[in-house]
Amino acid sequence: MATYNGERYLGEQIDSILNQTYQQWCLYIHDDGSKDATKTIIKEYESRYPSKIKLLDYPIQGGALQNFMSLLEKVEADYYMFSDQDDVWHPTKIEKSYQAMKEQEAKHPEKPIIVHTDVRVVDGNLRLLHPSYREYGHIYPEKVTCFKECVINVTLGCAMLFNRKSREVSISRSWKHALMHDGWVTTRTYAENGIVYAINDSLMDYRNHDNNTIGAIDGTRFTFFYRLRHFKEMIQLNMKQYRMLRSAGYGSLFTYYLNKFRLHIH
Repeated sequence: MATYNGERYLGEQIDSILNQTYQQWCLYIHDDGSKDATKTIIKEYESRYPSKIKLLDYPIQGGALQNFMSLLEKVEADYYMFSDQDDVWHPTKIEKSYQAMKEQEAKHPEKPIIVHTDVRVVDGNLRLLHPSYREYGHIYPEKVTCFKECVINVTLGCAMLFNRKSREVSISRSWKHALMHDGWVTTRTYAENGIVYAINDSLMDYRNHDNNTIGAIDGTRFTFFYRLRHFKEMIQLNMKQYRMLRSAGYGSLFTYYLNKFRLHIH
């Protein structure tokens, strides 16, 4: 878990992890220089659950991407899950993700593997905005089946479980061009012929509020006229996405845009 000024929702998120049906986990947290009571809250939980929660003490990283990737580099484990500081995990999130992971590993031994769930989109008070993040954002995991089709990120960091192989390929190459941690891990997993498996169930509540680093985006906004009005910004975003893919071993810019148009992805 990467934290920064998260006092408002942090306790609720940690409680939801503590209440998981699957309990063989350890929560590693790094705080990125919070000015509020975030670190105090974490230390209180750490004192109550010393075998389950560990606050790591190392320098400020300067952003969500850097914070999550630094944790990924420092923590040794067989499996990894990213956690935001402001969501609520449903009780079976880890259990169902782990079951799917074991099934995929049995089918694809020795491969880097990600399993990822859908999530419910809620507001700051957990009022339901949409039952499916994927439907809300017009995100279709089934469209992306290999590295050359990886022209948009179809995973959500807080909804992922990935194995050690996926972690190894993610940290073995410079991630300085990454847009975010989830996109980089997904990109590198695809680049190494790994498996990215989508679970259709919504297994957590994803808070959409004013302080989100990114947040859920309504896919209906990407109309022709919206794209025309924001043409420059969309070109810039696509170039950032391509630079990340290129740094992971992707092919030409022509191949990138060919797959964008072929798959009808904005």
